[in-house]
Amino acid sequence: MDKIKSNFMIVVAVLIVLCIVLAGYAASLNSQLSAEKTKVIQLNDQIAGLNAKANGLQTQLTSLTAQAGDQTTLVNSLQGSLNSLRSSLDTANAESEKLKTAYADLESKLKTQVLADTTQSVAK
Repeated sequence: MDKIKSNFMIVVAVLIVLCIVLAGYAASLNSQLSAEKTKVIQLNDQIAGLNAKANGLQTQLTSLTAQAGDQTTLVNSLQGSLNSLRSSLDTANAESEKLKTAYADLESKLKTQVLADTTQSVAK
């Protein structure tokens, strides 16, 4: 019976040691799990910050796109005005050339008339 008792005590001692080792291992795993949870929380916070920055950049991009569209519209409007002004200037230049030609013709006719009148006055 002593042998059974001693074997039983050995088995109990081994089981106690095994339970202590398993409890230590479980505590170690629990500690690692806590550390991993902390890392996951930190990574989630970083992701949230990056998402906020991305949303801010998206808003800026949308705003800049709208501004670019407005500027394109303005440039197109100014180009149309410039084309209209060029057309008006071309028309004014053509009219000016016509007036210069008409003025030169009138001067020539006036000189001819003055010469004719002078010649008639001298002849009389």
